[in-house]
Amino acid sequence: MQQARAPGLAARLLAKYLWLANKPLLACAFIFVLTLGLRMALLPWLHVPKPAVHDELSYLLAADTFASGRLTNPPHKYWEHFETFHVLQQPTYASKYQPMQGLVLAFGQKLFGLPWAGVLLSSALMCAVICWTLQGWLSPGMALFGGLLVMLRIGILTYWVNSYWGGCVPAIAVALTIGAIPRIVRHRQYLHSVTLAVGLAILGNSRPYEAVVLALSAVVALVWWLWRTRTGLRVSLLRVAAPAVAVLVVTAAGMAYYNYRLTGNPLTLPYQAHDRQYDMVSMFAWSKAGAQPVYRHEVMRKFWAVWHVDQVNTANGAMAEVFRLKLWAVYDFFFGLWPLLIPPLIWPYALKSTEERLTVFFLIAFILALVPITGFAPHYAAAFACLAYLRFFQTLSRLVKWNPGEKPWGFAVAVFLVTLIPYQFGAELGRVFRNGEYVPPLARARDPIVQTLEKQPGRQLVLVRYSPTHDVHREWVYNRADIDASQIVWAREMTPEQDRPFIQYFHDRHAWLLEPDQTPPRLVPYDLSALAK
Repeated sequence: MQQARAPGLAARLLAKYLWLANKPLLACAFIFVLTLGLRMALLPWLHVPKPAVHDELSYLLAADTFASGRLTNPPHKYWEHFETFHVLQQPTYASKYQPMQGLVLAFGQKLFGLPWAGVLLSSALMCAVICWTLQGWLSPGMALFGGLLVMLRIGILTYWVNSYWGGCVPAIAVALTIGAIPRIVRHRQYLHSVTLAVGLAILGNSRPYEAVVLALSAVVALVWWLWRTRTGLRVSLLRVAAPAVAVLVVTAAGMAYYNYRLTGNPLTLPYQAHDRQYDMVSMFAWSKAGAQPVYRHEVMRKFWAVWHVDQVNTANGAMAEVFRLKLWAVYDFFFGLWPLLIPPLIWPYALKSTEERLTVFFLIAFILALVPITGFAPHYAAAFACLAYLRFFQTLSRLVKWNPGEKPWGFAVAVFLVTLIPYQFGAELGRVFRNGEYVPPLARARDPIVQTLEKQPGRQLVLVRYSPTHDVHREWVYNRADIDASQIVWAREMTPEQDRPFIQYFHDRHAWLLEPDQTPPRLVPYDLSALAK
């Protein structure tokens, strides 16, 4: 009797699943809410993440600026004391990065008082949008399952949601553009050209290089697919191009204005203005090192003129090996260290359908786009968030039809392969419960110092003095958008001649000297008598 009930229960669950999968918007909303709910349920074990990486702190500056109602901030009178990584001090005080990730963090800061709320919402939205994208290319059941796997693999436990680095925003952008293409061609829903353009606009304001790659490959794919349908190609292209161009023109105008406000030139990105002042090499391969800029702080020189130059030179000297490591890192991030998951991605099926050919075309375009980039992190490969899973399910749909000896071996192998991702999620979750969350060393060292300073009466000024062996990746000098109004101001110690007027400017604050390379970090009142000599 129990055996009879089990198949009945399985059938009812499958029926409910298929009912949900065939309600496209409801399925996406389900993914969105489930992602939010699962990550919030883990807050007792996985707390709100603490920023520690240079990029994160720069994005948080952008968020604070936008949440304050400004695009940028005026340079501080004593800006030399506040120079830090990935932050413009001249001609304005701002993050060097494109604004989209900062806007997401500003949304969380403004509405919830917590920048990470923007990260969490973007992760849930990413999983939902990828589900929507897969709906345009796959069957409803597979699309919903793909959204669930993306949620389990990327949307809850990875650094994309448990830091401020980004990843979710460009993944959303690519998914919107890729998901619009079959809706335009197959269903003649020409207004989705706006969706396509919005995806490009978001990507252009988060990762411009990838936006160029996506724009070129999307245009080629769209024109080729429309041409294959042979139904009013010219009319179709006009109906697609007009709204898309309108969105992109408005976006370009907005980007030019943003550039002008930050750099004084509508055609100069903040990233470019920053690198002209600090960097010696490009992030792209084969670039030659320029002249060393004048660095006012040794830690800045060590990072840009030593560490970064060495990184680029190493990458240029071993291009093939670095490229192989990039591909492995992409695979590892999106699928995990499971060699058994590789066959569905490279299964030697003939590419019989237009959808399969275009998916492989997009994958090749973005794989080749990784070649000239010397540095790498998985959020550089955000385009693969939808493309990797799209190709994975395309090959699985072929695998399930493999029935040697009229036995459903293909279906059994497919089921085994897809269960590996939930298994990995469970294993990683078990490690979190057993070992606790990972807290970056900088955050562990910084928290007690901040707590000590917050207990002091009045406002505080901290001058940071590094040792000659300081790790350049553990930076203490970052400030809010309005430096003078901040409760705690972090600055670099310079020469007595430079520090004397600087400390006098902040005369209403209690001045401290911080030596973070001591064990534990040493925080003492600043010896003002030394400045009087």
